[in-house]
Amino acid sequence: MDPTLAAHGAVPDTDPEALTRLRHFGGSRLLGDMIALFLESMPRRLAAARGGLSRGESKVVEHELHALKSSAAQLGAVRMHHLSLEGEQLARAGTLDDAARILDALDAEQPRVERWLAAATTAGDA
Repeated sequence: MDPTLAAHGAVPDTDPEALTRLRHFGGSRLLGDMIALFLESMPRRLAAARGGLSRGESKVVEHELHALKSSAAQLGAVRMHHLSLEGEQLARAGTLDDAARILDALDAEQPRVERWLAAATTAGDA
């Protein structure tokens, strides 16, 4: 799927089946641990990417968004995954021209993902 679709709203926000697959694979405790780790690391990764952007360090932006992309995909945070992928690809190409827009979109997506994963944890999905 085209990563720019995330910026235009053509990507679903979440994939609840991802949590079901993870729970079947590793049990509720592992899923809960994965969610907790993601919720703890997500703000740090976004802040580090923004810091890299402010210093013009495309490798830092690429690294942080790569890690965020992978974790978001595993947990079914689809929109966050696609936004991270778009930012990672731009940073890998050495351009940060659109990175601020992508990081702003990721910052806006963060509370939505936090609420969704918290609700999944409370509902027993984790």
